[in-house]
Amino acid sequence: FSHSHSVAWRFLSPVFLHSINFHTMGELKQLWILPIVTSVFCLIGIVVPYAIGAATGHIQAILPFISDGGAYSPEKNIFSLFQNISALLIIVTTYIKHLQFVTYYQSRRLDKYWRTLSIITMLFGFLAAAGLCVVGNFSEMDELDVHDVGALVTFFSAIFYLCFSAGLSFLTPLLCSPPVAFLRVAMAVVAIVSLVFHEITLQFNIFVPAGTNQTEFVSGYVPEFLEPDSPFYVNHIVATGTEWLLGFVIFSYFVTFVEEFRKASLSLPSINFNVDQRPSTSFRRQSTEESWKL
Repeated sequence: FSHSHSVAWRFLSPVFLHSINFHTMGELKQLWILPIVTSVFCLIGIVVPYAIGAATGHIQAILPFISDGGAYSPEKNIFSLFQNISALLIIVTTYIKHLQFVTYYQSRRLDKYWRTLSIITMLFGFLAAAGLCVVGNFSEMDELDVHDVGALVTFFSAIFYLCFSAGLSFLTPLLCSPPVAFLRVAMAVVAIVSLVFHEITLQFNIFVPAGTNQTEFVSGYVPEFLEPDSPFYVNHIVATGTEWLLGFVIFSYFVTFVEEFRKASLSLPSINFNVDQRPSTSFRRQSTEESWKL
């Protein structure tokens, strides 16, 4: 009787029923949605502040710098909020991509260099996310130097992430399809070219006509309003245009993970703890170990 009563307690206990619910709901199967959500939030975080800033006249409507959308309120607050959310999503996405990569190859390859490369790739993703937080929370109007450092960390770390992950996509046996692997290479090349043109144009004003007084051009502290007849207009458009192209390529890159994430599911973490049941009048229960799925 004591044994059967103990079994009945186990199945009728609210704690145990709660544990069963968590175990049955402890696996995320629609993991492919995560990279899409990451890309969408990243793109919203730069497009919406730009649209509000252009509509209110705070920034020029034709290709301002991306960070100009975070110069004035209220778009400044939206810009900061979405950069922080995007940074968190990037960290989660790159971490899960690393876990999937390691899980797939740990029984398929004898060498171990791919694991180190995957960790380095993930760390570059983390650095890009950290730089994004700096960009979002330190406005170019308030802390230009800190903002610029954050932007450089974001762009260069993201470029390394794209290059490393694109290279690892060709590791055999292939985890993704060849078209997706080549698409990642193409996106990495476009991102590199965009970054090079952006930095060269920004630093050396290569499209400014010779003989132009460079001191007339004030950059960074306030959003620029340049007319098409300005000698700095073409240089400005090239610098901002390549920056927008770079941002769109980087943020859209995460969508290429959808194919691989469709093959994966995520088991939610568990909490293990000891339950010390007090003796009752009908039976005595020993200390047991319970496991909850979050």
